[in-house]
Amino acid sequence: MQSVRTLLAAAIVTMTFASVLNAQESTTPKKDAPSAKNEKQRSLNTEQEVIAAQYRRFEKKLLQMAEQMRKSDPERADLLIRAIGRSKESRINSQMQRIIALLSDGSLQFGDAIEQQQALVTQMLALLDLLQSEDRRSELEREKKRIKGLLQNVKKLIGKEKDIRIGTERGGDPKRLAEKQKRVSDDTKKLEKKIDSQDAQRNAENSKSSNDRDGTPKDSKKGQPGEKKDKDDKPKADPSKDGKSKDDKPKDDKSKDDKPTDGKPKDGKPKDGKPQKGQQSKSQKQDGQPQDGKQQDGKQQKDQQQDGQDSDQQQNQDRTPGREEIEKARQEMEKAIEELKKKNRDGASDHEDEAIRKLTEAKEKLEEILRQLREEEQRLLLTALEARFQKMLAMQLVVYHETTRLGKVPEKEFGSRHEGRATELGRQEDEIAVDANKALALLKEEGSSVAFPEAVIAIRDDMHSISAFLKEFKTGELTQELERDVIEALEEIIEALQKEMEKKDDEKQQQQQQQQQQQQRQKTLVDDLAELKMLRSLQLRINRRTRRLGRLLDGEQANDPDVIQQLQGLSKRQSRVQQATYNLVTGKNK
Repeated sequence: MQSVRTLLAAAIVTMTFASVLNAQESTTPKKDAPSAKNEKQRSLNTEQEVIAAQYRRFEKKLLQMAEQMRKSDPERADLLIRAIGRSKESRINSQMQRIIALLSDGSLQFGDAIEQQQALVTQMLALLDLLQSEDRRSELEREKKRIKGLLQNVKKLIGKEKDIRIGTERGGDPKRLAEKQKRVSDDTKKLEKKIDSQDAQRNAENSKSSNDRDGTPKDSKKGQPGEKKDKDDKPKADPSKDGKSKDDKPKDDKSKDDKPTDGKPKDGKPKDGKPQKGQQSKSQKQDGQPQDGKQQDGKQQKDQQQDGQDSDQQQNQDRTPGREEIEKARQEMEKAIEELKKKNRDGASDHEDEAIRKLTEAKEKLEEILRQLREEEQRLLLTALEARFQKMLAMQLVVYHETTRLGKVPEKEFGSRHEGRATELGRQEDEIAVDANKALALLKEEGSSVAFPEAVIAIRDDMHSISAFLKEFKTGELTQELERDVIEALEEIIEALQKEMEKKDDEKQQQQQQQQQQQQRQKTLVDDLAELKMLRSLQLRINRRTRRLGRLLDGEQANDPDVIQQLQGLSKRQSRVQQATYNLVTGKNK
């Protein structure tokens, strides 16, 4: 699975690079000869053909892995099948062939090819999100659990520190308060070590994952192990490049016979800090200067400074948010202990206030990262649901068209071959119902939506009815009507999910500008307006189904068992819609 995602990511990076390169080609004045231009165009065309071949291998790999995992890991196999379906639906292969045709036509500019490539990269990124959704959701769930645990620890520390602060203000015994403060300080230190241990474990896992993807160590771009020292301390293998004099000789020629000069010890080290002839001083090595005493090249010093900044930035990014504030809070606690030992309550109170403030800052940072994790998890859930419903819709359309075809066969000509096909369609409908159950489980696990689960329950129940009718060789108007309702409901759900994903993308941009105002807001999977629209659609379908069933009645009472069964199902469905509406209005889903 990892190799598949790596292959797709590599194709996306290559496509992005090719798109940028094409843009540069289209905007740069052409000063080269026509032959050079044609050569560049042929090169781009060849690269695009290579990407297309890689993508075909990628799709083939997906299919092979899905077949291999069908029994051992059906959930993962189902995800791969959905990814294949998304790829076919987006017609990625056809779009690549279109780009190849554009690049091979010398009469055209690169503008059309650039637009096609940019759209293709977007679609491939969406496919990558789908492939990563399962593993990433598991990672997010673990990270949420970890952050929640740390948040609980910080809240406890804040409560304990506030108790000490109250005791200090009320004139409590300084010795007893100092002992309590020491215990809280020790607990804070334990929390720091806990966070450090977790960060080290996460960084090791990330580094291992990066090595698995790239085949090289994470910091390989900074040089091989052992080269960092050479950056500050010039290797002795290049003495000639550092301006050494001709009198200098290799170390092993005179190391045993040289006598110490005046004022210098026998080991050859200068007593006053000056370097011997042909040797670097300790200070020069620390400053990264060459052996001739001259300063390094300005560019090299700038590179060293940039590497140090990048290292510090990477270290800060790898640490859990709030870790620094917790450490500063502990330092304030230790200062408060010293003040309490001096019986200086005012000074201790100030440090206690600062410790509480730092802990509160740490709590806010942890809450913010937890909010971001929830949002990302919801985005992945929406992506997974949309792909699953797209697959269900495609399968349902196949069943519907086949049912319609069988429904046109006269009853006298309906033989064993047609019955076998109807039975097979019933089994296919059962498979779609299984996917509906999986989607329902995801929605119930998330827990914030009330209308969408009801819509899926209604679809699943209709699917069970369709399956039963088909297995009884009933392919008439009632069965087809149920299938049309299912198709319509699936299309509505897919459209609602797509709109919700677009809305969350817009909200993410707004949150970057209004982050402080939205820190305390906890989002639901879909907003109330989308919920109301879905409930309205459910109610309209119930009303429409009721009218259609009413037209099948000869009188005022239903006698057909199938119609009675459908009416009873509608009654239960109406009750569930009523309950879902009540839950939405009263906020029980919040």
